[in-house]
Amino acid sequence: MKIRHLEVADSIWKDKRIPKETKLIYSYIYTKGFERIITDINIGEIQKVVNIKNIGLRKSLELLEQLKYLVYKEYSNGMYTIKLN
Repeated sequence: MKIRHLEVADSIWKDKRIPKETKLIYSYIYTKGFERIITDINIGEIQKVVNIKNIGLRKSLELLEQLKYLVYKEYSNGMYTIKLN
């Protein structure tokens, strides 16, 4: 059995197009969804890590989706299903 280590890709940390706040959000989503394809999160979970509102989170997720780091869908106000690429 191969042991996988939890490590966020260096490419996201070196990408200058992504703000620091969005990088922190991605790292939280990545750690929560480790070894899973689809993860469910809500705005309350993210607010424990980063001081952000739902609109700011949506903009960060849109940016990460445009850069092909993840795919997300908001199924209720502040509730998201995220698929990591």
